[in-house]
Amino acid sequence: MIYRKFTNIAEKVSAFGLGTWVFGGGKWWGSQNDDLSLAVMDAAFRAGVNLFDTAPFYGFGRSEKIVGEFIAANKIRKKIIISTKLG
Repeated sequence: MIYRKFTNIAEKVSAFGLGTWVFGGGKWWGSQNDDLSLAVMDAAFRAGVNLFDTAPFYGFGRSEKIVGEFIAANKIRKKIIISTKLG
């Protein structure tokens, strides 16, 4: 994995991030399987991805909930950079 250094973040950030919009389900993506979403995050993290992108709009909070569950279950909060949006 290629990593980049940002001046205001202590951790190096993976050049590839994991977008989690689909984890939210909804009318764009249909119903989603939480276990599959967790498995995708696990595979990405094991491959070196430490940048996870989410937003309150993704499933109206569902994506954020699943990402939070993954981070808490694996005790990796200090190893993950979370990108989000406002507005």
